Amino acid sequence: MALAKTLSAIVIGVQAHIIEVEANIGVGLPGMYIIGMTDTAIGESRDRIKTAVQNCQLSWPKTKTVVSLSPASLPKSGAHLDVAMCMAVLTAVGNNHAALQKLASTLLLGEIGLDGRIKAVNGVLPTLLVSKETGIKTVVIPRANLAEAEICDGISVLVVEHIRELYQWVIGEKTLDCAHSLLKNRVCASSKVSLDMADIAGQQEAKYIAEIAATGGHHFLMMGPPGSGKTMIAQRMAGILPPLVGDQQRETTSIYSVLGKTYSGVIADPPFVAPHYSITQAALLGGGQGKPMPGAVSLAHNGVLFLDEVSEIPAHILDSLRTPLEQGYVHLSRARMNITFPARFQLVLAANPCRCGSEDSSKCQCSSRVRRTYMSNLSGPLKDRLDIVVAMRNSGAVLHDCSSESSSTIAQRVAAGRQRAQWRWRKAGLSQYVTASVEAPIIRRKFPAKEDAMELLSAYLAQGMVSQRSVDRALKLAWTLADLEDIAQPTIDHVMRGLELRNLSGINL
Repeated sequence: MALAKTLSAIVIGVQAHIIEVEANIGVGLPGMYIIGMTDTAIGESRDRIKTAVQNCQLSWPKTKTVVSLSPASLPKSGAHLDVAMCMAVLTAVGNNHAALQKLASTLLLGEIGLDGRIKAVNGVLPTLLVSKETGIKTVVIPRANLAEAEICDGISVLVVEHIRELYQWVIGEKTLDCAHSLLKNRVCASSKVSLDMADIAGQQEAKYIAEIAATGGHHFLMMGPPGSGKTMIAQRMAGILPPLVGDQQRETTSIYSVLGKTYSGVIADPPFVAPHYSITQAALLGGGQGKPMPGAVSLAHNGVLFLDEVSEIPAHILDSLRTPLEQGYVHLSRARMNITFPARFQLVLAANPCRCGSEDSSKCQCSSRVRRTYMSNLSGPLKDRLDIVVAMRNSGAVLHDCSSESSSTIAQRVAAGRQRAQWRWRKAGLSQYVTASVEAPIIRRKFPAKEDAMELLSAYLAQGMVSQRSVDRALKLAWTLADLEDIAQPTIDHVMRGLELRNLSGINL
């Protein structure tokens, strides 16, 4: 009887869980038996592994082989446990003491092809991060997943292409390439597209408001007739945001890693996600049958979520955004598991003023009732979470605009404003990246505007002209405006402009 152990991992949501893989070769009828709450893909791996080993002229046991995956109570799915199970069985056959010790402290990932090739798998980055946290020193990943090792240091990551070379490494006959050595001269992949604010002729006010929103991380709504540039501005929002750094890169790349979208490199730029207005609640928030997957709000984590034609999205789907907007994550409860997807994004909405799209009410073909109820799907609680409302008009466009600024120029001002805000919040012991994420009581008590500005807000509040939430939003906008202008404390002018930004289009927010 021979026993071998190694490590692998599964990913539930965006969190990896370490799996101990044990292979025992003993007396009994020939066959491979896999136990430990597995799905069909893992059950079918016995045939893939055995065929691959035989095609590579390696030794396969001719007696009963039992492979145990623990913890047994954790549901397991996917083919990425193939390599770990294969190496455990092969090492148990060889019964090499040094190889057994080496394998026991190594985490293996990869799907095996029938010819022995080790194929790419999803969720490599979350696995590397949890391996580092749990003290695992060596992780072997498929070469096709090489890019995901770029932002995970402090751990030895080796890459492999074939089970034969991996087995030779296990028994000490071969060395494997180190991922960090291969990535030494590599730069992070850029996901930015060639969309520039300079392409938009006119609409200077709307572009300036987009700059304000980008600096402070404010959610905003653009209302205007078709062709006024709403979608063009939204599509260029990600281009004026600062690049992702540190934890932002790791969190965002981990989400895309689960979906298998990171083979080209680490995500270094804020993502831009724009689903169709027919999107379902599960596609927006995440979920699905079997293995829940991240939704659009998580794909937009640390970036921009753009919902065009927001008036066509059902109210119950829009209202489901309220919790992630407030908490920064989506929590799903299932019978056997609880899953949390990060979802801290900047929300940008766009809508026509009515169904016919006329910006002039005197020329509108809609009835007064249709025009009045056109945006009724946007509930009051969701409106309260919008900091800015932008009124756009076709009259704001021009044929040529030589003075229009490029995205790179605007991005420099946005980055400078965010740096001032981050310095202030970190000095106060806060971890927020943007002003919009800071809790309102902290702003009111510790970071008020100048005295005359606060007296004005107090008077407006006492007279019922504004709500408490509007005061809080206006203060945050005032701080963002002050950061853009490099002023140490918001003035009464900044506060008044913040109040105006709350309702530029005449919608009662």
